[in-house]
Amino acid sequence: MADSELEADGVLSLEEGRLQQAALDLLAGSDIQFRREIRLDIALVKNHPIALVFLPAADIPTFVGEGRVDLGITGIDQVSEHESITASTEDTGAEEVLDLQFGACKLQVQVPEQGSIRDSRGLIGKNVCTSYVGLTEKYFAKLESEEQGSNNGDVPTSRKLRTKIKYVGGSVEAACALGVADGIVDLVGETLCPDDDG
Repeated sequence: MADSELEADGVLSLEEGRLQQAALDLLAGSDIQFRREIRLDIALVKNHPIALVFLPAADIPTFVGEGRVDLGITGIDQVSEHESITASTEDTGAEEVLDLQFGACKLQVQVPEQGSIRDSRGLIGKNVCTSYVGLTEKYFAKLESEEQGSNNGDVPTSRKLRTKIKYVGGSVEAACALGVADGIVDLVGETLCPDDDG
């Protein structure tokens, strides 16, 4: 949807999910006044010539990177994952312009406590589930390269991984208990909780 169709000079995208309330609080503190109708993903701001678009977190880097929205508020994990699987060009790409200091999570490799695997290297050649396939593949490519003694600082891109990376869109932590994975790569931190929809 083009900016002119929204009758706005700029478009700001906000994620629907774990960072949404913090982003809404930031907007309220910035005197950005809007009303979002139920089940609508677009809201016009009352006191500024901008529109807000509510998108899934993983979609924001794509819309920003292709210039369809001017600015997005989402986690750096989403930007990093997008950039790991989508090469930036002169006309595309998303980058962090400001750390808003909320959503203090980090991407972490995890294995079952009662299992025999004690560190990330123990997962080489095993099944790993994640919602962050690009970053996980890059991480295990580096580990595998180091294990083979061929690490010159670069991450190999043409060699097939021995580690099997599987995409799981939600409930990543259930993958080991259900026998789908030997380990997972998932977000951990203050915004990750059992009732989190994001």
